[in-house]
Amino acid sequence: MASVILKTENLCVGYPKTDVLTGVDLCLMRGETVGLIGLNGAGKTTLIKTLLGLRKKKSGGFSMDVDHGEGAGEYSNGLAYLPEKFEPPAFLTGYEFIDFSLKVYGRKVDRDAVRLAVHDMAFDMKFLDQRVSSYSKGMRQKIGLLATVMTGCSLMILDEPMSGLDPFSRSLVKDLIKAEKEKGASFLISSHVLSDMEEICDKIAIIDGGGVHFFGLAEDFVKSSGADSLERAFMNLILHNR
Repeated sequence: MASVILKTENLCVGYPKTDVLTGVDLCLMRGETVGLIGLNGAGKTTLIKTLLGLRKKKSGGFSMDVDHGEGAGEYSNGLAYLPEKFEPPAFLTGYEFIDFSLKVYGRKVDRDAVRLAVHDMAFDMKFLDQRVSSYSKGMRQKIGLLATVMTGCSLMILDEPMSGLDPFSRSLVKDLIKAEKEKGASFLISSHVLSDMEEICDKIAIIDGGGVHFFGLAEDFVKSSGADSLERAFMNLILHNR
């Protein structure tokens, strides 16, 4: 039976004189993928930073259980985070960045495993030993994603993981997330690409106007709106609230 890995209860986050989000109630089960959906400025990144301890909550609470528990598969203790504006150190090579990231979590680097992982992400192998400063935006994003996943953490928070990726690479990332989830990993993902969220997320949280308007199955949200897609259902909600 799956256990809760992340839960918020009536959480309020924001700035000293301004609330960004209030009454946030979310529950992420071990082995699930939950997607945060909202317009720019809706509070998705602020919520993520609060969960990471980078911003103080104003009221309410949240809890995480990132210990290796039942149903965790091969995933170990810990929380890994890929920020929205991800920029790996330019002076490192791609391999050195992955090596550094894994050592932070006490994991040994297997060069063959790294080469297999980058190959599966359609990353040109010749760049693995070149400095990140020579990488395109998409290549830097792939290295960040691979380093995050290879930490083996039980919970991974990805803020706009598809940023800078072409359609083919996005498809590979979706396959990667699905595969890691099958092994026991849990994901909290923020993204503007609603078609991707509809495909990979077990549940979604629709954030608008300072609160969570819906939390549950994407298909239930679409049905309740009378729309034919998550994108159209989300648009209907936004237009209705304006």
